[in-house]
Amino acid sequence: MQDSSTGQIVLIAVIAALFLVVLPRIQSRTGKSMSELLLGINKKKEKQGEEGRTAEKSRGREPKQKNGTQGDLTIFVSQLLKFAGKNGMSVVAPGMVEYQGKTALLVALLVAPHGVTGIHCVGFGGTITPGEGSKPWNQHMNGKDLMFTNPRVFCQEQYDLVRAAMDEEGINGDLNIVTVFTNPRVNLLYGPSDSVFTQKQFMEYLKNTELLKTGNLDVADTTRILAKLAKIQEKRASRGRLSKTRKGEKRE
Repeated sequence: MQDSSTGQIVLIAVIAALFLVVLPRIQSRTGKSMSELLLGINKKKEKQGEEGRTAEKSRGREPKQKNGTQGDLTIFVSQLLKFAGKNGMSVVAPGMVEYQGKTALLVALLVAPHGVTGIHCVGFGGTITPGEGSKPWNQHMNGKDLMFTNPRVFCQEQYDLVRAAMDEEGINGDLNIVTVFTNPRVNLLYGPSDSVFTQKQFMEYLKNTELLKTGNLDVADTTRILAKLAKIQEKRASRGRLSKTRKGEKRE
């Protein structure tokens, strides 16, 4: 189990640093506007949307869809924290490990007795079709197509960076980097994989993979090192300064 100070760093940093730091980087890499990435929909609207999509299909028109929400990402991270807490694991979020001038664009790192799982999140909606080999993938939504970086290629780049940082720090556990499509309405045309999941598939994968719970990796110590590499304390301090500045502006 992680020590209390590291636990506080992780829990406090998760939501604030996640949206203030990770999402803008995802925005710049994908070309999607922040509004496209964070559009929201509540349960009532979702039900109405399903009815509307059914009606549009019957009329031969393509149903209107949206990209994922900030809430989708928050729910996913919350599920990850809950799972980790119940299974002797820990979460470092954001998982933006820095090494030799490069930064990993990972939403979180799940630290388990067997090793570390880095998680790259994508909030795209619509239908996702994989490209052959290392070719870009395609998002089809609302009659338009968008090509984006092949998640498998992206994950390999993240693996190389994080693996090198872990090796230098003497972390000997296994490392796996995965992509999770957090939009619950996404249609992922990709067969079973150990590196690309929908949100539901990934949580099922964690629950059913007993190997994660076995091993000799020191979860608390590894969490501490990864939190240092991801500069969680600095992000927490920066968030505190930003909060004080905003409070001062409001008083003025």
